[in-house]
Amino acid sequence: MIKLSFLFLGILSFFYGIIFFLIPEWFVNFSIASNTNIAWLRSIGASILGILFMGSMYIYLNPIGKLEILRLITITSFLQTMALIYSRFFDEFSAKNIMVIDLTIVVALLVTIYLVLLNIYKNDYFK
Repeated sequence: MIKLSFLFLGILSFFYGIIFFLIPEWFVNFSIASNTNIAWLRSIGASILGILFMGSMYIYLNPIGKLEILRLITITSFLQTMALIYSRFFDEFSAKNIMVIDLTIVVALLVTIYLVLLNIYKNDYFK
């Protein structure tokens, strides 16, 4: 079940990463945000693809010996989620369709909690 969850996380990260990296204009239009966000979304998309997607797929293929990668993914997810929450709390988003931002935050928060719990309770699985 844990291994399969990384396939799910990988697919989720792939879609978010691809949208932000390749077609950030779509997300800007969907969230009714300012075009000045496009460059930032591309950068975030690249890190999602490089760290979260690739790391999740690497763990999915063989979780043994991947504890350090799990920790890197968890730290990255935690930092990105905290940044989203901070920006939402201080009204830094230009998006008018704020439900899109809130949904993104909820998904990011659930993923981060799951990863933290894996680090705490199931780290032997990745050694």
